[in-house]
Amino acid sequence: MSTGLAVMLLGTFAAPVVLLWGGHRMRRRSRRWRQAFWGGVIGHIIAIVVGTTAGMIPPEEWVATDVVRGFFAFWSFLVFPLLGGLAGWLRGH
Repeated sequence: MSTGLAVMLLGTFAAPVVLLWGGHRMRRRSRRWRQAFWGGVIGHIIAIVVGTTAGMIPPEEWVATDVVRGFFAFWSFLVFPLLGGLAGWLRGH
């Protein structure tokens, strides 16, 4: 299993589990926690759209040095929710 595939699987399955855990008893959480949660949710939704679109590029258009497609197709599923959660955490003070 490649590193990109492992990261994509973490982003596809672990990120929603963390978001489900983070959304539990949302009303009792601090404002900063709620902002981080919603930032993570928005980041995950954006990652789903961008990653799926990048993954649907036909194989004939791939090149071995295509790191942009690899980032958006594999790494965005984990990176975008983390960035969204961080942005929400920093914004929620």
